[in-house]
Amino acid sequence: MKKNLSLYLLLLLLPLSLQGAERLRERVYLSTDRDVYVAGDRVWLSAWCLDAETGRLSAFSKTAYVEVHSPTGMVQTAKIALDGGRGAGFLTLPTTLPSGNYRLLAYTKLGASEQGFDPLSGVRTVSVFNTFSTERIEGGVTVVAQAPAAPAPVPASGSLHLEAGSAAPNGTTRIRLSNDGTESVSFSLSVRHDDGIPTPAGKHIADFVREIHNLPAARGFDGSVVPEYEGEIIRADVIGEEGVAGQVTDRYAFISSPGTGESVYSEAIDPDGTVTFFTSNIYGDREVFLEIEGLEAGQACHLELRSPFLNLPAGDIPALQLYAGWARELELRGLGMQLEKNFNADTLYAALPARVHRIFDERESKRYVLDDYTRFPVMEELFTEFIQGVRVRRMNGGRGIQVWQPDRTGKFYFLPGSALVLLDGIPVLDHGKILDYDPLLVKYIDIYADNYLFGARSFPGVVSFVTYKGTLPSMQFDSQVRIADFQGCALPLAYTCAGVGSDYPDYRQTLYWHPLLTLAPGESVELECKTPAYSGRFDVVAEGLDAGGEAVTARTTLNVR
Repeated sequence: MKKNLSLYLLLLLLPLSLQGAERLRERVYLSTDRDVYVAGDRVWLSAWCLDAETGRLSAFSKTAYVEVHSPTGMVQTAKIALDGGRGAGFLTLPTTLPSGNYRLLAYTKLGASEQGFDPLSGVRTVSVFNTFSTERIEGGVTVVAQAPAAPAPVPASGSLHLEAGSAAPNGTTRIRLSNDGTESVSFSLSVRHDDGIPTPAGKHIADFVREIHNLPAARGFDGSVVPEYEGEIIRADVIGEEGVAGQVTDRYAFISSPGTGESVYSEAIDPDGTVTFFTSNIYGDREVFLEIEGLEAGQACHLELRSPFLNLPAGDIPALQLYAGWARELELRGLGMQLEKNFNADTLYAALPARVHRIFDERESKRYVLDDYTRFPVMEELFTEFIQGVRVRRMNGGRGIQVWQPDRTGKFYFLPGSALVLLDGIPVLDHGKILDYDPLLVKYIDIYADNYLFGARSFPGVVSFVTYKGTLPSMQFDSQVRIADFQGCALPLAYTCAGVGSDYPDYRQTLYWHPLLTLAPGESVELECKTPAYSGRFDVVAEGLDAGGEAVTARTTLNVR
């Protein structure tokens, strides 16, 4: 019997994990590709989740939450998938952000459940200049007559060694990295333009490590927080007339997003009218479908998602010092940001490995490509004429689709109950809708003849319809089905700019960014870096941790002239 067992085991092991939460205190640190941005820039992120008791990477939580705060509140968010305590992602600063300093807070739900949790333990401060308007954070910008001095550079620490030389514009150069120590190191690497605008004073990874070692004893934990050791736990509320939540208790709710079925989750509705979906992380900003199974006439209700972000206090954010002499530098930064948006080709990025939730193995399915057969205008005729192992029966006053199952002797039989029907990855719980669907829109059908568990709901087989467009064309869902915008975990990417060519007006401020580099003891590597169309001085900055939990920082200079 094939089942999606990971989330099922999560529920069984939950009491044990909560006991372990009393011993595990997580803190998250972020590194960024730069510390100075313009509104509209993409901020590249690398995350370290540490066990505060040992000072080493924590492999427990699988999701980190990032909040961007101004002095007046939260202005942007992101989620980062974690694997073994490390993760990568990005966020985009709104073009409407007023000029000022902002703080990036990062945490796991387990870490934030600690009583007295200090969200500033891993805080990062960045400066943002809006080159589209003169709007500034009220009381958050000070105009100065002289350019302020840059803060002292972070001293080098650890075993990492960097080498970079000189290169011409619109060319390539190589950066050599060596680990001269006896421990492996995990780090991020950034090559960014130093145009004289100073970075805001703030904490760096060495400060973070020192704080971890000096944390006071834990005062307790919020026992209602469920650790996210499989992925994000998504919560939703039943919305409807008073008393309707009690009428749908124990009915199954579904959350899904278009695809091939990898993002389908189901859980029972609790007596208080809430539902908790245990996921393995959903990637990317996308639409999700929310549905309650088996609603009866008169039960007018639907699901609405809760925000997972805690909107933590960001403390007193220092004012941004603004100097009129930076006009030319800010103009170049704004130009680079706009050009990158207009030439946002996939060749600028390199996809990094991601933990993917796989429900199905295509080898277990029987695929019917409909163009290989005589096309029929009625969906039910497909199952009658050439699709084997599926039948349509009258069930519960409607039509239901069943999949036959093999037994140990090789014989086949139909289990009672209906199979799960998917259209472009979205459950169609009313099978009459798919039987009335236009088969000419369907490219192929996959049949999975086994038992599958989606959260708490099991199905005797799955029938997956995939359309040519992959966007559920012409499907009409019931009024209780809600389509909501969902912010998933940012895709882990490296900004290598390998595809930058002569047709790209190259005014990049960040030339190279890799959030998840590792070097074994004694190992060396050379990375290729594309230089921009302009001359300047570029800082090559690495920061991270070695296997023992000690901070690693290194810096050198790349000259483009």
